[in-house]
Amino acid sequence: MQVNSRVQEIWLRLLDAVDSSPTTRVERVEEGYYAVVREAADRTQCHVACDPEDFRSVKTFIPHLARTRAVYLIQRDAYGLADIESLRDWAGQLGEQVERGPRHAFAIVDTAIFAREVSASLRASGWKVEHVEDSLRVNDGRFSESINLLRAIVQMVLSRSTFVEAARSLKAQLAGRFLMDAQLFTRFEERFAQYQPAIIDRYFTVCPDCSRLAAGWDYWQISNCDAHDAIEIYEQAMKEFETLLDTPQEDWLPAFATDCCEQSILNLEVTRD
Repeated sequence: MQVNSRVQEIWLRLLDAVDSSPTTRVERVEEGYYAVVREAADRTQCHVACDPEDFRSVKTFIPHLARTRAVYLIQRDAYGLADIESLRDWAGQLGEQVERGPRHAFAIVDTAIFAREVSASLRASGWKVEHVEDSLRVNDGRFSESINLLRAIVQMVLSRSTFVEAARSLKAQLAGRFLMDAQLFTRFEERFAQYQPAIIDRYFTVCPDCSRLAAGWDYWQISNCDAHDAIEIYEQAMKEFETLLDTPQEDWLPAFATDCCEQSILNLEVTRD
């Protein structure tokens, strides 16, 4: 996600404030998004991932605190986001007190407002969006992909981005996923043309020998992969499909009647070692 200079300036201003007493400094980035820097009461302690005092200290400043999530600026490595600049990279010496523990720096984000803003942006692209627990399920008319809202919030905070920039980045990611889905399904159709290839929910499916049963591959397996890994996983899965389809049906589905009246999906998943 793209760095927003205004968001970065807010953080630098809060980090640069000098106050030796246990105090909390809060600045509103936008509706539902707050930057917080707090001097810990125990300035000798090492930084903890989540200090209950941090939340108590912002109760009077932030509405709907129960539906928010906190993201600490030092959590980049914990989330495996090495491609994002570390606190020291962009804050320099101002981040030292945060890294050592006496100063806590974290964002508070209202998940409901974040989901609403991102959903509106994605729907503007003509996509159908459904909010399911902590995720958004997005459908472009043929394929479905999922966005983990909490991970997206973490990426936004650590990238010093806004809701608009987060939505723009997620839209680009989804467009790339939908394109890859379409390209791989075209190859799937060509490879298994005689088996009635189709898309059912989040699966590429085939129906062997006019059976009412469908064997399906979950294409969400490649959702967070680069193009090289996605194709590698796909090709491995297709080899498994060919082996399955070459096997007598009674050997791989002994518990199912081939003339059952409802179509069921046998999910063939292939994972990397």
